[in-house]
Parts: sequence; structure tokens; C-alpha cells
Amino acid sequence: MRAVGWCVLACGLVLAAAVYWIESRSPDRALDDSIALGYTRSLQHGMGVMMGASGAILTDLQQNLTSPLGQALLIVLATALVAGYFFRVAWVIDADAEES
Repeated sequence: MRAVGWCVLACGLVLAAAVYWIESRSPDRALDDSIALGYTRSLQHGMGVMMGASGAILTDLQQNLTSPLGQALLIVLATALVAGYFFRVAWVIDADAEES
């Protein structure tokens, strides 16, 4: 189980690095409203008026998580959780074997 956990962790790190590398080197986005001058500032102001400071914080968090680095960090986090499951199962199996 530990070997599977390490393999999952290694594959997840490689996948996260590949996603970051591909996404950060992709061509610029198409011209649309989201990259227009002042759009982000207007969005933050509108969110601040409607939802207060928590809305502005959530908007910033959403923008950070959709960036290439944010996507890579989410992949690493999910991989660490899955690998942690395998490490925990291996630990329980070892503890059970010691008791018998």
C-alpha cells in the first residue's frame, strides 16, 4: 500500500507540473470582456457593494484557483489526499499485523 501511495504521489506531482507548464505557456486568451481595461476593478467593486468584504475575498480566491498555479496546487492537494489514504491503510495493516 505504501508503494501505491508513493506512486500516486509521484504521478500527481508530475501531472501538476505538466498542467502548470502547459497552462502557463498557452497562448493569450481571446479578446473578451474579462480582459478589458477596468473589468477586474469593476468586478471587485460590484462584488464589494453586493456582498461586502467576504465577496471580494471569495472573488480573489476564485481568480487565484483558476490560474495555472492554482490548478496545479489543487491537483497536488487532491493527490496528497489520495496518497494519504493509501499511507493510512498501510499503517493500519501494519498495526493490525503487530497485534496478531
